[in-house]
Amino acid sequence: MADKKKTPLSNDQVKELIGLEEELKELQQKHGIEEKGSLWERLISRYYTFKDAHTHKNPVNRKKYCKLCLLGIFGVHHFYAGHWVKGIFYCILSWTGISIAMSLIDAMIAIPMEPDENGMILI
Repeated sequence: MADKKKTPLSNDQVKELIGLEEELKELQQKHGIEEKGSLWERLISRYYTFKDAHTHKNPVNRKKYCKLCLLGIFGVHHFYAGHWVKGIFYCILSWTGISIAMSLIDAMIAIPMEPDENGMILI
């Protein structure tokens, strides 16, 4: 394998990089990207950013989803709906019984939803 030699940057290239870095900082301030506030505020901000990026509604068959809620102790209905994180969360909580109560709530939310002409609802 050939050795790659690193060439030093010229003064013009260094000045250009410094200018680009300053421009980046200005754009971050302009668009509010710069992190400000306490640790708690930054954590909350990151939570909502994560939530917005990973929360989506998928079309599922209403009858099949409600039947799978019976296996809600293991989060099967969330795996079917494509919500893998919730499904894993239900699996982790399966030994406590909390996932059973939560799956009953999921079923109570899904049952009154009006399906479309194909029997699909958004979960």
